[in-house]
Amino acid sequence: MRAYLSGPMTGIADNNFPAFHEWARRLRAEGYEVVSPAEIQEAGTWEGCLRNDIRELCTCDAIALMPGWENSQGANLELHVAHRLGMAVLHLPIQFDLVKHLHRQIEFSARTFGPGKRTAGVCDHIRRELVEVEECGGELPEWIDVIILALDGAWRSGATPEQIVAAIVQKQAKNEQRKWPDWRTADPNRAIEHDRTADVVQEA
Repeated sequence: MRAYLSGPMTGIADNNFPAFHEWARRLRAEGYEVVSPAEIQEAGTWEGCLRNDIRELCTCDAIALMPGWENSQGANLELHVAHRLGMAVLHLPIQFDLVKHLHRQIEFSARTFGPGKRTAGVCDHIRRELVEVEECGGELPEWIDVIILALDGAWRSGATPEQIVAAIVQKQAKNEQRKWPDWRTADPNRAIEHDRTADVVQEA
């Protein structure tokens, strides 16, 4: 995706170019093709620079808004043009996109481990990773292995990335509605389970 970098310049030291250069670097590291006003030949006047910038903006697929863009007259004009052209709008910093990540994981997993449910194999791998979680005292890298494997099992069930994300949101909402015991009275070495009485009533 070709993205135009938009942000405040006027009244900021060095026209805020260091920030423009840093955001351009970060976006390029993410795989974006970046057009940055800080890299466009200056035209002398504010109006002249804006003309050049708008011309380049029109060649892009998206506009990437830097922090502080709201207070920039030029950035607001550029955003207006981007909206009128139907361009995508990215707010920096870009938030993690789980759906996009799942598409990437699916491609890697299917290529590396093959197609199909592989339920027994995934569960076996998760059990091994849980042992490592306990042995290392619950360090982050080992938990990440479990998360990745669980997501692997989720897509292998036949669900799309969008369905997986929707299911995560729905499950969280359901858990928030359930009745849970006071964690302070629970055994820290045992699972804390919700009150299933309401579940039985609903099923009946």
